[in-house]
Amino acid sequence: MNIDSVWDATLGLFCDEIAGTNPAPAAVTASCAVAVMGLGLLLKVARITGRRKKFAGDLGKLNALIASAEDESRMLRRVADEDVAAVRAFIGSHDPDAARKAIEVPMQAARAIGHGLELCHSAADLIHGLPAADLGAGVILLTAALRSILLSVDFNLRLLRAEDPFAASVRAERQALEAGVRK
Repeated sequence: MNIDSVWDATLGLFCDEIAGTNPAPAAVTASCAVAVMGLGLLLKVARITGRRKKFAGDLGKLNALIASAEDESRMLRRVADEDVAAVRAFIGSHDPDAARKAIEVPMQAARAIGHGLELCHSAADLIHGLPAADLGAGVILLTAALRSILLSVDFNLRLLRAEDPFAASVRAERQALEAGVRK
């Protein structure tokens, strides 16, 4: 992909790149895009709900939720591009620092998605009627994206020594993120 950001590509070009033979973009970048779509559904239903005349919920809470979801979406967009760079830097390098970066970048995405899922659960009390289906779909997209990223993290962790303190810390955090999805 000869563009500065995956977000500058058409959806078709992005999908072609995912299906291509370059090592990146790949699973983490694709998962970030899916998560951005999941957050987009949360944002859509929250904004629609807040504009309803019959909305009797806490508008301040809803607006704070929207702002947080926008922040996480921006984070995921940034991380998707960082992942492409991290993978390209790591391929063939055998550099432990590059391996750690290829783990830390997806973990940033996983944290953002975990927070996005918390926002969806917070929104569930505010979203009613037909928009609730879109919120549910957003949760499904975010959950799938998180599981996909954690799978990539698991494989990348194999590149580090088992006794590496960074690896142990990441394993503990990724287990906590996965446990949050099971709730």
